[in-house]
Amino acid sequence: MISAPSDLAMPQGDTAPAGDTQHEAAGNSGNNASAPAPAQQTPPPGEATPGQKPPQEDPFALRLREHEASQRQHWQQQLGQWRKEVTEDPQLGGANLPATVARAQLALDRFDEGKRIGQLLEQTGYGNNPDVLRFFNRLADALMEDGLVQGQAGGGMPPLEERMYAGWSSRNGRA
Repeated sequence: MISAPSDLAMPQGDTAPAGDTQHEAAGNSGNNASAPAPAQQTPPPGEATPGQKPPQEDPFALRLREHEASQRQHWQQQLGQWRKEVTEDPQLGGANLPATVARAQLALDRFDEGKRIGQLLEQTGYGNNPDVLRFFNRLADALMEDGLVQGQAGGGMPPLEERMYAGWSSRNGRA
């Protein structure tokens, strides 16, 4: 049991040894010459009382916070690298960037009915990945309506029989 010290030589905050019944008896003897000190309130974890050193931080928690900060910084660098790659890419970036983003958004809007994939790409930063943008642009290409094919006079392909039977030509008259 912790009691108020009756000896003035003992510093405040120290307690009597567990086997010291003299100090315990003095505190409970009914002698009111010295009123017992009020019980000290313990500060919340992480806070120190006045005149007391702050408790040392858990080294594992400190290392974990350092690791998380390092990972966050690495991820931000990766996102910056992806943005740079997209803007410098001759097909995706430069003057094509607004069209690239619009086409990717078109494909995403068409197939992401619940908007969950779009949110995921935005929250994680993977929407900046050049490969993801290429994928959605190829998807947009597949969604686009077919255009009119312009024929060329004379045709660029050999006749069907020449394509099917190599070496045979209707022009040579060989059978």
